[in-house]
Amino acid sequence: MNTRQTNNTPDSLSVSLCALTLWLTFTTVLFSGTPLLAETRYVKPSSEVVVRRGQGNDYKIIAMVKDGTSVEFLEEGDSYAKVRLAGGKEGWMLKRFLSTDPPLEEVVTSLRSEKEEMEQKANEVAQQLENISSTLAQTETELIAALTEKNQITTNYQVLQRDTADVVQIKTDLLQTTKDNESLMRELSSVAQENNSLKKNTAIKWFLAGGGVLFIGMLLGKMPSQSRRKKSLL
Repeated sequence: MNTRQTNNTPDSLSVSLCALTLWLTFTTVLFSGTPLLAETRYVKPSSEVVVRRGQGNDYKIIAMVKDGTSVEFLEEGDSYAKVRLAGGKEGWMLKRFLSTDPPLEEVVTSLRSEKEEMEQKANEVAQQLENISSTLAQTETELIAALTEKNQITTNYQVLQRDTADVVQIKTDLLQTTKDNESLMRELSSVAQENNSLKKNTAIKWFLAGGGVLFIGMLLGKMPSQSRRKKSLL
């Protein structure tokens, strides 16, 4: 009976300390407005670690955890730490078996996952680089084609400018030729009129000349008869 009382006294003290710690923690969280976040810790390599209801070997074992198991670190005591297991159970275990470093297997798995992710990203980057290179080559081809077309357009424009200049000169020459032709036509019309007048004058002159010759002939034809008359009278 005395032994039970001796064993219960530390339990009562531990319960009181736990209650006081919980009350202080609750008060701090309540007035600070900051939620209490559980920290994840890992069981260090060992055979198995026991989880008890309280801080001490006198408390009942509620679970056995293997090394590398992740638990939620809830509260810290002198030698023990209160944790929450994956199933939701809460208990106390020795702090020396806890570590913030994840187990080696998890580190290796994480590194492998990161390696695979990096390889996937490297493949994606390589594919993107290949696509960019292909797009760049296509762009260079299109640029060369555009420059060639630009040079051809420039050449055609220069030829068109020369042709346009020639057309303008030809049009100017044509207008000048038209004016010259009109002037020549006027001069030709004037010459034609003068020629017609000259022809008329010549015809009149020839007519008058012919009439004069005829008149003279008639006169000459009459003159011998008169001479014969004079001779006969003699």
